[in-house]
Amino acid sequence: MRLSKDMIKYLSDAIAVNLETRGLVEYEVPREAISAKIAEVITADMLAEEKLNKDVEKILVAHEAEIAKENMDYRKVFELTKQKLAKDRGIVL
Repeated sequence: MRLSKDMIKYLSDAIAVNLETRGLVEYEVPREAISAKIAEVITADMLAEEKLNKDVEKILVAHEAEIAKENMDYRKVFELTKQKLAKDRGIVL
């Protein structure tokens, strides 16, 4: 799922505020710096998933004929392949 920069900022701000409000953390730096770091992590995670999706597509293109011949559900094969690659690469989906 692709999130806009505005949505990522909104989520990261909400996470930073929520952690502090609940007393789970005390920041030694401005909350804005924490929020920016959270946004950076979210963005990096989304980019890693996009790369994973592209890699899965490349694999499936290479096996396109087999998938069609066996009458396999492309979405299901995509998801299973994605889960396998994610596990192999240590990516948590």
